[in-house]
Amino acid sequence: MSISPRVIALLGFGEAGSAIARGLAAEGGWRAASKPGDNAPRCLIAVDTALDKDPRGTALGKSAQALDVAIADSYTAALSEADLVISAVQGEHALSAATAAAPLLKKGAHYLDLCTVTGKMADEDRAAIEKGGGRYVDVAVMGGFFKNGIKAKMLVAGAEAEAAVTWMNANGFDAKYLGPRPGSASSVKMVRSVLMKGLEALGVEALVTAERQGILEEVLDCFGDVDLVDFRDHLGSLVQTHVVHARRRWEEMGLVAQTLRETGVDPLMTTAIEKSLGRSVEAGIAPADGKVPSLEEALKLLSEKVVRGPKNGS
Repeated sequence: MSISPRVIALLGFGEAGSAIARGLAAEGGWRAASKPGDNAPRCLIAVDTALDKDPRGTALGKSAQALDVAIADSYTAALSEADLVISAVQGEHALSAATAAAPLLKKGAHYLDLCTVTGKMADEDRAAIEKGGGRYVDVAVMGGFFKNGIKAKMLVAGAEAEAAVTWMNANGFDAKYLGPRPGSASSVKMVRSVLMKGLEALGVEALVTAERQGILEEVLDCFGDVDLVDFRDHLGSLVQTHVVHARRRWEEMGLVAQTLRETGVDPLMTTAIEKSLGRSVEAGIAPADGKVPSLEEALKLLSEKVVRGPKNGS
């Protein structure tokens, strides 16, 4: 089934929503209806409950006006005109947005959920939308709107995902089809964030220490070897060799933590890494022959012997 909307509704008009509106206006001339009953083929409307509530809300209204987008502060019957709804509210408000919008949706309208949510939360959003007769599409935004605008990379999943990707890429987005299982795109983003936000936190801890010691450029330069290998291969190699070298790395992190303390930096991330490595040491997973396992073998061993806890949310 193809997607060919006449009216698009944006839920949330913050950084994401306004960037999408700006991109749609530039790429395809989407705009507000000039008057009630206007049958313009590319009509853009928006809803943001913060509208005119505070200085930020006032700025939202001015931004919408500048982009010629009709904006409201509540979920009204105007949503029933939308063939395509793009939800870009904060993750904690994703379900309330879906629940508020669902009974107003045009039957068969596509609902693109760009909110940062877990796989389970995406399922809850989908249930609300499908109850209202809408067609739910799980969209995970993998890049930043501030820098990339509508070209922020996105992963799209769900029964209607292929049609959504075709329309999105034809209208200025940078979308990739992930698969038919709704919630999987959101789950990919959550798992990616473990690493990316972890690197961010590690960067703060490491670079503040380096700057205080007057060796910032030297530390930054020493990462050049990481650029020589694809990051996915580098990450896989770290996990594989972890099985063999966890003890040596654990002992080293104790000294690293001491270095940070001597510099006046609380080793918050460093001690967490030390604890994680110690967990593998205690599990006794190092192979007697010292052979580095394949990534598949390493993950199986770590899952069975080290990383404990409920699986699949059970």
